[in-house]
Amino acid sequence: MIMNNSLKAFILISLVLIASIAIMILPSFVTKGVSRIELNQELQLDLVLDEDNDIELVFFGYAGCSDICTPRLETISQWYTQLPLDLKNRLGLKFLDLSVPKDKKLPDSFAKAFHQDFKGVYLEPSLLRNYTKAFSVYFSPSLMNETEIDHTSHLYLAKRDKVNKKLRFIYTAYPYDFKQIQHDIQELLHEPIL
Repeated sequence: MIMNNSLKAFILISLVLIASIAIMILPSFVTKGVSRIELNQELQLDLVLDEDNDIELVFFGYAGCSDICTPRLETISQWYTQLPLDLKNRLGLKFLDLSVPKDKKLPDSFAKAFHQDFKGVYLEPSLLRNYTKAFSVYFSPSLMNETEIDHTSHLYLAKRDKVNKKLRFIYTAYPYDFKQIQHDIQELLHEPIL
């Protein structure tokens, strides 16, 4: 029996939707109990650690994202507010926008809505691929709502060593283990500078 075109399209869309959902959910099951990945990957990116901070948390999302970005940035803000001043002075948070909004100031306004110290970064379309590739960020237009973007929700920790910038940890599980993150930051700040 030959399937008509609308049934084929429905099956194809269903398979793509299932695959997209699996890509977003599967890492949570695979990494259960493993909330972070440790690495020492050099970053050749201008917008990360481009200020005086020794350590920077990086989060990719888009301004207006209510399902993923808002709850995560809210919990990061609550944790950040309670940090000792000596850690806050050496730590930054960058929110890198995946959506290439028309208003280039929108990412920074969105980030600052969670905490005045947070910085939102507009990525030029020509740079977006370089940043998402370096951090292994998955994102695509949502199949459920064309105004939204499906994306990974990892939190990245980068450190400056003299002139080099390195990605040191990726926190994959949500809710984030802030005790572990704070411990990692303190350990990195006490590492000898190479």
